[in-house]
Amino acid sequence: MKITVTLLLGALALLSLSGNHARAEVLGTKAVCNTNVNGCTKIYNPVCGTDGRTYSNECQLCMENKMREIPVLIKKQGPC
Repeated sequence: MKITVTLLLGALALLSLSGNHARAEVLGTKAVCNTNVNGCTKIYNPVCGTDGRTYSNECQLCMENKMREIPVLIKKQGPC
């Protein structure tokens, strides 16, 4: 009986930890945007947005955010 309870508690702990990890992946960092800029360089330095799209660079993500009500965050550096 004690072994069963210990295994169940261990499984519950693992599930709760994996749930926190999944939520952490959705969070992102805010892009650093220059509001005075109306265009971006063509330098390819990809970022993955929280919307699942790859943007050529952080500036491109900023331009997209100018058109959205809810801004896209940077999920990670590099392509999605």
